[in-house]
Amino acid sequence: MRTDRTRWGWTLIALGLSACAASPPPRIEHAPLLSVAQVTRHLRTYMTLHYRPAQLPRGVRSALARAGRASVPFHRLVVTRQFVRHDRARGTSATARVTDTFIPIGDGYLQDRERVSINAVPAALNLNLSFLGLLSLEHQHLSERSGVVRAPQRLQQLSGLTPGIAHPQPGHHYHMTLRWLGRRTQETCIARRHERPASRLLAELPGRALTLLCTIKRGGSVRSRNRMVYLSAYRIFLILRRDTASFTVRGRIESITAG
Repeated sequence: MRTDRTRWGWTLIALGLSACAASPPPRIEHAPLLSVAQVTRHLRTYMTLHYRPAQLPRGVRSALARAGRASVPFHRLVVTRQFVRHDRARGTSATARVTDTFIPIGDGYLQDRERVSINAVPAALNLNLSFLGLLSLEHQHLSERSGVVRAPQRLQQLSGLTPGIAHPQPGHHYHMTLRWLGRRTQETCIARRHERPASRLLAELPGRALTLLCTIKRGGSVRSRNRMVYLSAYRIFLILRRDTASFTVRGRIESITAG
């Protein structure tokens, strides 16, 4: 799931962003464009002030509460994945390394600071508030290539969210409908019938991994098909593959460090 959040600077993570001021930044919905340095200089303060569940629409918070409370067994989790994006039309490929730092703030809400490099060159810093990494609730994108910081985007509506999605079970179907600034997206995920040891994804990973195959529709047509894994030891979701009509993105987990 985690629909539009799963594109990098060039579509692995489609995130739009806002900026902060030089000292504890106030909440600004339509901030002027600032440099990436101005945001990252006060990143911890910015994330603490801006990425809070209380800022979300009440309907979104209520829908998540009905879906099931969730907790995670870490104070800080750093996940590094490597992706290869193949553009079918152009016949070109690019490699991206994505490092997520997840910080829990209660009831399954995670602050996520995601650094992206493409072909070993720093490309973007994506800032997110998510639900277990499954569903992006608010996000921003800072382009380290251009130095641009865009206005933040926040999930406006969330409906049809299947209860129990915070603890997915083999063989179950999960649904949700999201609306971002007027764009309505429907997601359906099918959990595979069997879990497998998470160590098959990465030798040192504890616990089990459950794969979910997700179909994302917008305007009645399929926009992408994603493959996600739910890691039982950390109780989070990670995307490892995305297929669209024009490109395919395949990924693998390189490392996970919990603190």
